[in-house]
Amino acid sequence: MKSMETKSPGLFSSIREFFFAEQAPYGIALVRMFLPAVALVPMIRRFGRVRELFSTDGASVQIFELFGQGTPLPVLPPSFAVALYGIMIFALICGVLGFRTRLAFLIGAPLYTYFNLLDAVSTMTKYSVIAAHILLILAVSECHLVWSIDAVLKRWKDGREASAIPPLVPVWPARLIQILFCFIYFGAAITKIQSHAFFSGEQLRYWMLSNWNYANPVGEIMATSTPLLLISGYITVVWEISFPFLAWRPTGRYFTLGIGVLFHFMTWISLGLWIFPLICISCYLAFLMERDIVAIRRFMHRMRLPSSLLGFPRFAIARAIEMRPAAVSVSMVWLALATLVAVGSAEADYRFDLYGIRANDGMMPLKKLDREVALAMINNSRPLREKDKFFSFDIGSMLVGGQLANRKAEYGYEETIIAQCNINPPHEDLWVECAIEDSDARILDSWGQFVTRDSLWANFTYQTGSKMAPGDYWMILKSSGKEISRRPFRLTGDLGSLPPVAPLLTN
Repeated sequence: MKSMETKSPGLFSSIREFFFAEQAPYGIALVRMFLPAVALVPMIRRFGRVRELFSTDGASVQIFELFGQGTPLPVLPPSFAVALYGIMIFALICGVLGFRTRLAFLIGAPLYTYFNLLDAVSTMTKYSVIAAHILLILAVSECHLVWSIDAVLKRWKDGREASAIPPLVPVWPARLIQILFCFIYFGAAITKIQSHAFFSGEQLRYWMLSNWNYANPVGEIMATSTPLLLISGYITVVWEISFPFLAWRPTGRYFTLGIGVLFHFMTWISLGLWIFPLICISCYLAFLMERDIVAIRRFMHRMRLPSSLLGFPRFAIARAIEMRPAAVSVSMVWLALATLVAVGSAEADYRFDLYGIRANDGMMPLKKLDREVALAMINNSRPLREKDKFFSFDIGSMLVGGQLANRKAEYGYEETIIAQCNINPPHEDLWVECAIEDSDARILDSWGQFVTRDSLWANFTYQTGSKMAPGDYWMILKSSGKEISRRPFRLTGDLGSLPPVAPLLTN
């Protein structure tokens, strides 16, 4: 009797199975519906500013100019720029609905990338770079085979109205999106590891207290807790490093994606980011597998949710398309609509006349700037105030990761007082002093240290002892001999309860 020999799959067969295993394209179809819709939000808001940002009438700044490579991209006249911008919006909307999906993304993705490259100052951001890559992947994928107008039209054409068997296609487009995010997170972690200010919580604090993006009142509250900032920084780096190793594991996938959703939600409420979290979360849908969709459908059926209403728009649009004459192909309908959108966009820009060109019989003349104002803008010699170099000054008794972890205003004898000043970057080398003043404005003690230009904070430590009697005091911060800030504190306790000082030995 011959024994049965089993061979383990080789490396190449495992890679082939990883990229070319056939599954129903549910995950990539969800990315198709959500990511372009999110990417369109800022682009639609910029529609009225196309003349200013992307045309010869405006002041476009190409990404290549920032690197000294000139302006290789053509800048079009306003009417043509607005027409192309309208086609881009129309194409991405068609991609969301799945109407001639591949044609839509093959037109919309290059136009989206072109307009982002044309305005590197405001339009091109991290999320637009990610979205441009995903749109290119969607253009060469089979994301239109399910949950799309194309799928409905094909089903009616083939006479398979009652068919519930989804088509199976190679999974490599979803894998490319997954690998892209693994590299994004891993690269972000490597960048953070090299930044000491991130692990000290300084960067997070400045981000949370700023309104560079949008208002973030929750972040302003979180910025006051140094332990929370430190914990958040370490958790972020550990999650970003572990993401590529756990994202494809059966159990680790739910953990890493769940933490990712929570992480991006926190960036929304603490940093004021809106579009970036939605772009990333919409790409997480590429990690969903067929069994996940089955589980979601069972849950919706169990909860008696009207899931059939979600397909109403695509079925309604498909029926309208089916009413076309038989001699007119679906692609011709798409091209006709795109042409109509282009003409309508150019006409809308002409009618709205946001810059008053028609009302003023031509381009409005630039107003001459006052000479004194211009000179102040070009050469502002006003020196920076010494106190503006400092961000905060607090006192406490405990450090975590070099940062003040608590704030106190009452101390006992033989207790350590820690004073910490945070300094705004950039700054020069500073000589910073800290002094203790009693209620009668007498300086009891003073000490100082150099704070080099690469430091963002400085700590001063003082041990209370027999020099000070119970009462009220001030901790004063000085720089270049000038008082910057002061914090009150109170010393409590009984001086007589201190242990006697050991006598000095002499010969």
